[in-house]
Amino acid sequence: MRRLILSVLFILSSLLVAQTPSIEQIRDNIISQFDRINDYQVDIKISVKMTGFRMPNKKIHMYYKKPGKIKVKTRGFAILPKTGAGGNPSEFLDMLKHVSEIKRTIRDNKPFYKIMGKVNQDSLKIPLPVKKDEFPDITMNVFVDAKKWVITEVGVYLDSESVFTLQTDYIEESGMMVPEKSVFKVGVKGISRWTTQNPFDFGGPGSDRQEFENIAKKAGFDAEKDEFVGEMIMIFSKYKVNQGIDDVLFIEEN
Repeated sequence: MRRLILSVLFILSSLLVAQTPSIEQIRDNIISQFDRINDYQVDIKISVKMTGFRMPNKKIHMYYKKPGKIKVKTRGFAILPKTGAGGNPSEFLDMLKHVSEIKRTIRDNKPFYKIMGKVNQDSLKIPLPVKKDEFPDITMNVFVDAKKWVITEVGVYLDSESVFTLQTDYIEESGMMVPEKSVFKVGVKGISRWTTQNPFDFGGPGSDRQEFENIAKKAGFDAEKDEFVGEMIMIFSKYKVNQGIDDVLFIEEN
């Protein structure tokens, strides 16, 4: 009996391992789901709170067309995260230069895959060391809904300390999964030691390289805390999916 029980447990564990797909299979399923969307337009309500920076709640209208054309219309100034703004999952998957582990997990009573790996440093728009003798360990966790094949959460870590997370809830529109709410959180400690592009360059003004501390001071940086933190919440509504958008819309005006 004991041998029978051990044999059954071994078979079950083998099946569980076999059921975990490769990163290529997961990527193919995610991209196939997203590629069903040829174009869409949507209203987005945005609220932003960042260190030394405040932007009134904004409402924008965003257009997307395959394979990655994005147009934003709004009154006045508004910012969006450059990565993931159009919902394209490839932008996150391409950040991974090495996958260390994929495991099955349960979140909110739903099956998920948790992808863990090393990040390509050049793919990030976050504070990074510029000294050649500094090689921080940059890792990323990606949570994928195992049934709907959408990325619901991305977390990037610098030497095991969280740098930013993006969490997204989805709804179904015209038979396709699209974002309903996204929460982007950034938190960088010890920023006086780093240089980077403009920390507000999430689709907003300026991207010249300069010392991050100087930028942060102008933004109201508190030297005692020595950190830059922020949160952006995006609420999506009034989708129009696969109704056709003319390429002329995306031509830059002089």
